[in-house]
Parts: sequence; C-alpha cells; structure tokens
Amino acid sequence: MLSPTALRTRPGLALVAAVAVGVLAGCGGGSPAQHSGGLHANSVDPAEPTDEATAAQALARPGLPVNVAPLSSRLRPDVLVTGSHTFSPQAVRRLSALSPAHGVVLFRAGRVKVAGHVVRAVAVDPSTFRRFAPQGTAETTPVWLAVARGEAVVSHSLAKGLKLSLGGDTTAARLSGGKAGTLRVGAFATTGIPGTDLIVDDEVGRSLGLPTATGMLLTAGKDVDPVDLAGRVRRITGDGSNVDLLSPPAANPVAFLTGSRAAKAFGAFSYRYFPDGTIQPDARWVGENIVTSTVPILGRVTCHRLMIPQLRGALADVQAAGLASSLHTYDGCYVPRFIESNPEHAISLHTWGIAIDLDASTNYRGIKGSMDPKIVDIFKRWGFRWGGTWRYTDPMHFEMDQLVAVR
Repeated sequence: MLSPTALRTRPGLALVAAVAVGVLAGCGGGSPAQHSGGLHANSVDPAEPTDEATAAQALARPGLPVNVAPLSSRLRPDVLVTGSHTFSPQAVRRLSALSPAHGVVLFRAGRVKVAGHVVRAVAVDPSTFRRFAPQGTAETTPVWLAVARGEAVVSHSLAKGLKLSLGGDTTAARLSGGKAGTLRVGAFATTGIPGTDLIVDDEVGRSLGLPTATGMLLTAGKDVDPVDLAGRVRRITGDGSNVDLLSPPAANPVAFLTGSRAAKAFGAFSYRYFPDGTIQPDARWVGENIVTSTVPILGRVTCHRLMIPQLRGALADVQAAGLASSLHTYDGCYVPRFIESNPEHAISLHTWGIAIDLDASTNYRGIKGSMDPKIVDIFKRWGFRWGGTWRYTDPMHFEMDQLVAVR
C-alpha cells in the first residue's frame, strides 16, 4: 500500500534532498567492492559513473612526504551552505553552534576554469573534510593524499566530459582571468556536494581565486530534523547564500512503500523545491519513470510509467460501463509540488506521477463533489484510493494504493 507521510518544511528554501521510496539509497545489495570505495592504482574509464574513488599512483615529487589524518569516523552532512562572499566570523560561530561538536567543516567554494570550462570547485583541508565525504571517497586514503600533494579530485562526470586521464595534467585558472596553471588529476571520486566537480586543497584553491570561508557542511545531530536545521541556517545567512538539504528529512516526504516489490519499482530520486511550492525532481529519474501515453476517455496524459497500465485499465472499464460521459476534464497527473502548493504541507503524490485529478471544477477540496460512485468503485478495483472519503475531502483525486498485475 502506498501511504504518504507528512513533510514539514520551511518556506523560502531551495533544497536538494534524497527521497527514498521503500528503502533509503545505499541500503541495497552489491559486492563489498561496490560499497567500500576500493582503490585501483591503474587508470579507469570515467565513462561509467561509480561511487568508488579511484586514485592515481603517486609520482615522485621533490619535497617532504604528505600525510592526512586517518578516518576515525565518518559524518553524514545534512546541510550545505555556500555564498559568494566570505562568511563573517560571527556567522561562522552561529552556524557552527547549530551542529554537535566537530559536526561542521568550513572550506572555500566557487567557480574556476578547468581545461577552459567553468566548473564548481571546493578547496579543503583533506584531513578534516574527508570525514564529510561519501563513504567510498572518505575511506580511500590515497584520494586525500592526492589532495594534500596539491592534486585534484575530479568527479566521474567531469572526467568523462573533458576526457581527463587519471594521473594526467590539465589546465586550471581563476574564473576572473589570469594565466592558467597545470593541475594534476590525482583521483576520480564522488564529491558528495551537489554540482561540485572538483576538490583541491586550500592552498591550490587560494591560488585559483576561491575566496576563503564561502562553504560549510553541517550535520543535524541526533533527533534533529535536517529540514529544521536548513531553516535555521537560512535565517542566519539570509538571501545572499544558497542552502541545500543533502539528506532525507526526518519525516520522509513520502511514506515507505510496504512490500519490497513496490520499493524496488519506484526507486529513489533527488529534488529541489522552491517557495512557490513547486518541486523539481532530478532529470534522470524523470526520464526513466515519467511518460506520456494515450488512455481511454482522457487522451494523452503524463504519469509514472507504472501507473499508466492501471489507469488505462480503469478508464477502459469506465468506458465499457457507459460512464465515459460522466468524466469531463483531466486536471493533471505528474505535477511535482506540495499539497496545495504549500511547502509547509506534505509532498503531493503528483510529484511521483502516481495520482490523477479529474473534474476539478466540481470536485474541489472540502466538498462532497460530483464524482459518480460507480467510477470510484472501478478505480478502487484497479488499485486506486479516492480522496473523496478523506477527512478533508478531495473528490477530484485518485492515487495509486497498490500495484496490480495487468495482463
């Protein structure tokens, strides 16, 4: 059964969050190598994205050997805040106070040119930052030794796009201009920071013009909803900074789906939401799951691929029962937003494309509506739940309640 759980959020935030349907991402199977971030000394093809971190063998260089602190424990960052200007000491103190001790890390963040292309970069202290990196990246010490040597950690997607070679050199320059220098590609890895494709050490970042103290990762701590933490961060930083939510809210925006089949079928996606109550799911998930098809009575609809067969079956039965003339308008299926477009309400199942609204003008919320009971019964047989029986009625609304076999 699909059952939504309420998500309480703060308006005015544009957040990126992982949404898990059934199981949280990362809890699935796979070989130990897939999840441990195993080290490979040889070059790999960056065309295959992976969560593994891959470091090049160190080249002999003059100077003292470098060291990084061992990974004693790993922290999952919940909120990322970045700004175009250096955070004031007062802001840093206030932001740091929002997380448990050692639950924040400060770094440089901004844009640079790599091989003539503008990319987002962060410049860090590898010994402290690695604790906040994705598991495979955090655990692969050669990645952080590469950073400490003044080399670059490059995302798999950037390496693929620029055809960069592991252990090879590329050019890097300030965004504001100036002479380009040479930057060695020391590792391919998942950065864990949305939109960021390059990690270097603090000194390299300074030479590339990245301003100090323009990025911070924060952990929410025990029993603190990451959404609430993001709201507190926003109140401190104001409109001059970007606040991103990196982990699922404590109240998951869609309830876990009961049954492993449903959980596996609907998968997971990330999204960004905006103060007007709209939501932007990640394009890859949309491309894999949201489709436009023709169904009886309504014509072309855009919904989740798993809903189309059940919707088509229900409408075919409505038509066969001579009830087609009772349905007049199709008022949306895949409409990514919060309920009533209010960010303080739960996420609507329209965001997943597994709900549909019909005859909205005569079946709006809070009234009994004009939906024919025979149509309601047909939709129920096809695995749909009807909003007309809710405490605060929504008689236009039908949503998938279960996956049914369609021959």
